[in-house]
Amino acid sequence: MVVGALILTVLFKVALPLFISTASVKSNMEQVLSSWTGARANIAGDPYISFWPHPVLTLRSVTFEGGDATAPELLAKADAIAAGFDILAALRGAPVFYDFRLVNPVFKVERRADGSFNWRRAGWMADAIANASAATPSTVRDTPIGDVEIDNGTIELIDRITASTHRINSISGSVQWPTPTARMSARLSAAMNDEKVEWTITCDEPLMLLSGQNSAIRTSFNSTPLTFSFDGIGNGSARPFASGQLQLGAKSIQALLAWSDGHARPARSTGAVAIDTGMTVSGETLKMDNLSLSLDGANATGVLDIAWKQENGPRIDGTLAFDQLDLTSLLSSFWPPQPQSEIDAFHQMALLKQVSLDLRLSAQQASYGQIMLSAVAAGIMAEKGRASIDIGDGTYAGGTLSGRIALANNGADGGQVQFSLKNADLAPVAASLGLTGPLPLGRGVLSVDLSTTEPVSTMSPDSASGEIRYVVNNGIMDHFKGPEFERLAAQGRLFNISQAGDGSFAFNTAEIIATLRNGVAELDKAEIKGEGRTLSLTGTVPVRNGSVALAGAIQPDDTAIPAVRFSASGSWPDPVISPLPAIPAQP
Repeated sequence: MVVGALILTVLFKVALPLFISTASVKSNMEQVLSSWTGARANIAGDPYISFWPHPVLTLRSVTFEGGDATAPELLAKADAIAAGFDILAALRGAPVFYDFRLVNPVFKVERRADGSFNWRRAGWMADAIANASAATPSTVRDTPIGDVEIDNGTIELIDRITASTHRINSISGSVQWPTPTARMSARLSAAMNDEKVEWTITCDEPLMLLSGQNSAIRTSFNSTPLTFSFDGIGNGSARPFASGQLQLGAKSIQALLAWSDGHARPARSTGAVAIDTGMTVSGETLKMDNLSLSLDGANATGVLDIAWKQENGPRIDGTLAFDQLDLTSLLSSFWPPQPQSEIDAFHQMALLKQVSLDLRLSAQQASYGQIMLSAVAAGIMAEKGRASIDIGDGTYAGGTLSGRIALANNGADGGQVQFSLKNADLAPVAASLGLTGPLPLGRGVLSVDLSTTEPVSTMSPDSASGEIRYVVNNGIMDHFKGPEFERLAAQGRLFNISQAGDGSFAFNTAEIIATLRNGVAELDKAEIKGEGRTLSLTGTVPVRNGSVALAGAIQPDDTAIPAVRFSASGSWPDPVISPLPAIPAQP
């Protein structure tokens, strides 16, 4: 028995190759590959056939060409392609191949300026796709395919319409596809823009999918910048369609955009995002319903529509309702302050450069630094180089808040900040801004209108200009005792304002109007009208260092009494007061 088995093995390995023509097998393989791909397959190397433990044909230096034979265009190449084959079919001169292995393959996929692709749909696979739903099954549906193993592959993607080029390297993995009508599954790994990625997909009816009809699809993608999974149905028609459940996550919007553009990761990455939604893709539109969104820890629900057109790029419209929203984190996701480098500054505006936005936001609670808002309704718009954030309604410090932030040229040419807070308790507003000392506080109005021509990503207080208006009725200025201040001033000696701080000054109205320019606030008007007297101030307040250079007067309503005149200089909240000679009262 053992001797017989050895003899059969020797005959199988030595004699059987004599009955199979390698030239014929090579020619048949070229025909099979050409029929599969619709391209002209050429095999330059000599074929090698092994029969143990099972028959395998290995072909080296394989190329695939398109275009005219007189002007061929290279579509793909591989150092080697190996495939199993049926011995009996090979002996009959018509070998059937299956279980392919591609070694160092390189595929070139190009979309031309007219929208056509360099690969044409032809061959038996194209026929199988065309006849996928035919009443009479095509014989090619049962053609064995088996496993397709890829070893260190490369895909070059060239888009002449968008003038973009991408390269996916180190592709390895396998595709399990027994026959064209059977379930297809694939598990691949690769390197995209220097990041390792892993992709899996399962398609129940691949021929139906490729022929433009629906098939169940399950797929997942994993990498450091981006993860996503999809479970639903879809088709690969001229207007692709997909519908199902999508889950997506990115540790940083900025890092994701930088990676997708092939740039280095920003030094600081913010804007973590997670999405769980029902989605429908049809043509050039993606709809997200029953959306659950997490953005840097802020959770929201709503709907989003994403449309993309070649001439305008993607556009996002929708409505999101947050429970709590950190506006500082939200803004830093798109244009964080103080970039560490020019590359960081580039990425800070990347989202606004690439995407048009029209979003309506609401939040039960919202914060910006130490400022806490409630019942906020806002909108974000970005299109054609301009962007804005509008707060249509909000509650802060018991008052109503509205405002607008507008950016020019995606923020590169500066922008404008406007907001108005009405009928609010301005004491907590001052506290949230870190302002202390003798300030006129009460219920009133604070409005700000500032602009800058510097890039928003590098904006500083020195670059802003505009107007600040502050009006309070029936308030109190703490840490300021009017009679004591007048007594100290009458002595004609220098003193600190804190020496008159043991008390308060009640007033009827306080109005302050300041012009901000080059980092300095100049008081155009500052009048605090109390019972029987008015405190007025003029001068400047440098914003950066908090020092003041002011001239002031306390004018009694009785003009027969001379005003108390003084100057104030030094650091707030305790500047030095210098009494000035009184101007004689008018008779």
